[in-house]
Amino acid sequence: MDDLSFESDIQKDPVDLACAALHLAREVAFPQLDIRAYLQRLEHLAELAGEAIPEEDARQRALALSDFLFNQLRFEGNAADYDDPRNSYLNEVLDRRLGIPISLSAIYLDLARRLHIDAAGIGMPGHFIVGIGLPEERLYIDPFHGGRLLSTADCLQLVAQSTGYQGEFRPEWLEPASTTRMLVRMLFNLRNIYLQKNDWQHAQAVVERMAMLEPEMPNHLRDLGVIHYQNNSLTKAVYYYEQYLLRAPQAEDAGLVRASLHSAAQRLSALN
Repeated sequence: MDDLSFESDIQKDPVDLACAALHLAREVAFPQLDIRAYLQRLEHLAELAGEAIPEEDARQRALALSDFLFNQLRFEGNAADYDDPRNSYLNEVLDRRLGIPISLSAIYLDLARRLHIDAAGIGMPGHFIVGIGLPEERLYIDPFHGGRLLSTADCLQLVAQSTGYQGEFRPEWLEPASTTRMLVRMLFNLRNIYLQKNDWQHAQAVVERMAMLEPEMPNHLRDLGVIHYQNNSLTKAVYYYEQYLLRAPQAEDAGLVRASLHSAAQRLSALN
């Protein structure tokens, strides 16, 4: 398991969310991380949960898993320090039992998969939840707030609180998110945290993995140019700015990027 990588993980079909998230954690922030040990911990949690949940009724199984994680084990949302990057790394969430909506959802989803519960991540604007597919109805669970059940009115309120949205509920918010989209969203959260902290080393590692997931998106090339420029890696900054402009010459920020490219090239020339 440990000879694999985030890049190789995301080439699989299907992608194993927990495995990819743990490789992400090791490659970005925890180089000594024992991935196998954390996967075994998830397996052990699934075994414990399996002993505590009923055999037949799908609704009760889903709710019992929520109770097991968020009431018995007390996994919870870290509202007091939401922007702590540890909240986004699966190993840290397992160790501390603290996370943000998407990382807590990822743990629920991994255990649900092992227990054959039909669950999917739901990436609403500003807030991530879990949807449970049932023949008679669909349940929505909010891992960040104790695993509570959500109505569509609750979902609207969560979106409004997170984003300031003032309109009506939109059904497309409840479409299941693919594993790739979940990983992109996890990385996007980390990208924003590290950029705000001017932590260029970690920001670079994060954006490089965003580019692996979304090679068609030129904005990751621009971001790498910015990060390398700020980190005084001027040759790389020039390269990524040029690649961005080749891919998106008509982008709204193309003028700003050309100015940054010119500045990086001038600084590089002065050094030679």
